[in-house]
Amino acid sequence: MTSKWGGLAALLAGFFVLLLDTTIVAVASPSIQADLGGDVAGLFWVTAGYLLAFSVPLLVAGRLGDLFDPKRVYLFGMGGFAVASVLCGLAPSIGWLIAFRVLQGLAAAAMSPQPLTLIRRLFADDERGRAFGIWGSVAAAATLLGPILGGLLTASLDWRWIFWVNVPFCVIAVVMGIRLIPGSQGSPARFDLVGAALSTAGLSLLVWALLSWRTLSASMIFAAIALAVVLLLVFYRLYRLRSRAEVLAPLWLYRSSGYLSASLAMASLGATVLAMALPTMLYTQQARGFGPIEAAMVLSPDALVAIVLSPPAGRWADRVGARRPAVLGMSLLTVSLVLIGLVVVLNLSPWWILPGAAILGAANALAWSPLSAVAMASVEQDEAGSASGLFNTVRQVGAVAGVAVTGAILAGLESSPRLAFGVVYGFIGVVAAAGVVAAVRLPVVLAAPRESGAMNAA
Repeated sequence: MTSKWGGLAALLAGFFVLLLDTTIVAVASPSIQADLGGDVAGLFWVTAGYLLAFSVPLLVAGRLGDLFDPKRVYLFGMGGFAVASVLCGLAPSIGWLIAFRVLQGLAAAAMSPQPLTLIRRLFADDERGRAFGIWGSVAAAATLLGPILGGLLTASLDWRWIFWVNVPFCVIAVVMGIRLIPGSQGSPARFDLVGAALSTAGLSLLVWALLSWRTLSASMIFAAIALAVVLLLVFYRLYRLRSRAEVLAPLWLYRSSGYLSASLAMASLGATVLAMALPTMLYTQQARGFGPIEAAMVLSPDALVAIVLSPPAGRWADRVGARRPAVLGMSLLTVSLVLIGLVVVLNLSPWWILPGAAILGAANALAWSPLSAVAMASVEQDEAGSASGLFNTVRQVGAVAGVAVTGAILAGLESSPRLAFGVVYGFIGVVAAAGVVAAVRLPVVLAAPRESGAMNAA
C-alpha cells in the first residue's frame, strides 16, 4: 500500500529521528564526560566525528539511491542508524562512543539524500512546495524538542537514553516505509568506484581540516586543504571523461540557474544558521550568566515560528513560484542575524534576541521549502538521487565551513570578546547577503529538466 501523504509521513518519521539525534547530544555532553572520562578534544569528536561521517559520503549515498532504489537505501540507512544508536548507548569509553557515532553518521548519510528524491517522485510540481513546507515544520519541531528531550532523559534516567530513544522511532519509520513508500527498480548504470574514492578522500580531508583547526598547525591545515583541492580537481577531470550515466555527481546541473542558485542559497542558509548558534550561546551563558535552558529559550522562537509558518510558506511557493518566498526568506535571514548581532555586540539583554530569533524562524520557513523544491524540479527522475546528494553535500560543507570560520575568529580574537563578536556577526551577515543575491537569481518559472542522454562534458 502506498500513498503520497502516507509516504511523506514515513519519510518524516525517519527525518525526525535524524535531526532529533543531531540536537539531543549537546545537552548531555557534560554527563557523558563525567561518566566516560576523556578530555575536551574527545568530547568534541563525539559530535565532530558524526558530522564528518555524515557530510562526506552524501555524494555516494545519493548515487546509490539512483542505482539501487532510494527506498531501499533509505531503509537500509534507517536500520543501520538504529543499530548504531544501540551501540552508542552501550559504549564503554569515549573512544568507542566516537567510533559508534561515526557509524551513526554513515547511516545518516545513507538516509539523508533519499527523501528529496522520493518527495520528487511522490508529488507533482504544484504540490511539492506544500510537502517541503510540512518537512520544514517537522525539522523545526525536532530542533526544538532535541535539547528539551535530551535534558529530561539525562536528568531523569541516564545519558545513554539519548541514543536508545532513537530505536522505537527507527522501528516505526522502517515499518511505515516498507508499507507506504513506493519503490522502483533502480538504474542499470555502473557505479563510479574511482570517482567515489576521489570525492570521498577529498571531502574527508576538507571537512577534517575545517573541523580540526583547533588542534592543527596552520601548515597542516593548508596542506590538508591543498591536497583536498587536488583530489577534487582530479575527480572533476575524470567526471569530464565519463559518460553521463556513469558519473557520481551530476555537475552539469550547475548550468541550470535554478539548481545553482538554490544550492548557493541553501549553503548560505546552512552556514549562517549554524555559525550563529555558537557565538550566541557563548554570549548568553558566559557573558550574561544564563543557564543552558534559559539560553535555549532565547532562541526557541526560531523553531516555534518555523513550525507554524513552514506549511503555509510551502503552499505559497506552490502558488507563486519559488523566487519570491526564497528572496523574502533570505532577506529576513540577513535582518535576523543583524538584529541578533547588534544585541551581542552592544551587550544588551539577551532577551532582546527573541525578536531576531522569531524573524530567523520566518526566514527558515520561507527559504527552505522553495530552495529544495527548485533544486529537485531541475533534474530528471533518474538522476534525482545524485542531484540530492550533491545538493546536501554543498549544504553540509557550507555549514561545516561556517562553524569552522566562526570558531577560528572567536579563538583568534579571544582577548577582545566584543571585537570577536563584531567580526563574527559581520562575517555571518556577508554570507547571508550572498544568499539573498543567489535567491534573486532563481528563475521565476522553472524550465523543464533536460532529457538524459549522452555525456555532457562541460
